[in-house]
Amino acid sequence: MCSGAILLYGIPKVVIGENRTFCGPEDYVRSRGVEVVVSNNQECRQLMETFIENNPVLWYEDIGK
Repeated sequence: MCSGAILLYGIPKVVIGENRTFCGPEDYVRSRGVEVVVSNNQECRQLMETFIENNPVLWYEDIGK
């Protein structure tokens, strides 16, 4: 979920499946009082890596590269 939406809607806790394929502003969100839990789940990481490999144009369009 977008960090802006997390802050806008006052979401108190976010669980991130993995943050190696893409890392957002976790420290900033934490500094605003949100509990951030990173599970580093291997299945999540594999899903993201497979998606990026199979859809590079869509992935880079979404993250702005």
